[in-house]
Amino acid sequence: MSEVKVLGLTWGQVSPAMLTLPPVDVILGSDCFYDPKDFEDVIATVFYFLQKNPQAKFWTTYQERSSDWSIEALLKRWKLTCVHIPLTLFGADSPSLGGSDLPGNHSIQMLQITNS
Repeated sequence: MSEVKVLGLTWGQVSPAMLTLPPVDVILGSDCFYDPKDFEDVIATVFYFLQKNPQAKFWTTYQERSSDWSIEALLKRWKLTCVHIPLTLFGADSPSLGGSDLPGNHSIQMLQITNS
């Protein structure tokens, strides 16, 4: 790997920098599903990248903040598929994640989102 491109963006908006990106295989996002009012903008942006790169995969983690919040309907609307990745697969299921002790009891989830 000679270069990794990191791009700041605004969810729901396609910037000129996004239009000039070379093809990608993996898109990483951390804690993108923080506020339900932004969920569709996040999904719309992911959809843009996956349409431009049909074989790409969007890997994301998020902290489960409410059992009432879900992206399932949005995934269906945007024709995307989601697979839950158990943190136990790579030993990331302890209360101390990445050497950081988060206060309280947190449920961290990992997802892989792709085209349907």
